[in-house]
Amino acid sequence: MNTSNIKAEVEKNIEKLVGLRDEVKVRLHLASLDAKQEWDDKIAPHVLDAETAAKNLTDASVSKVEDAIDKVQRFLGKLH
Repeated sequence: MNTSNIKAEVEKNIEKLVGLRDEVKVRLHLASLDAKQEWDDKIAPHVLDAETAAKNLTDASVSKVEDAIDKVQRFLGKLH
């Protein structure tokens, strides 16, 4: 994958990740303490790592962002 393709993919996925993160924050206001702790301890660090990795624009950063999206989506599924 060339750099411009990686950049486009990372930007698209970061935008999705940010939206998911914001949705989680809203739902956490209504969630249990266990759910809040799981977010703080297990999911939020992956989001931060992905946002940091996205700046590198490598295939690994694309993978890291996609992994974080998956984790956040699964966590959101538990909050429904």
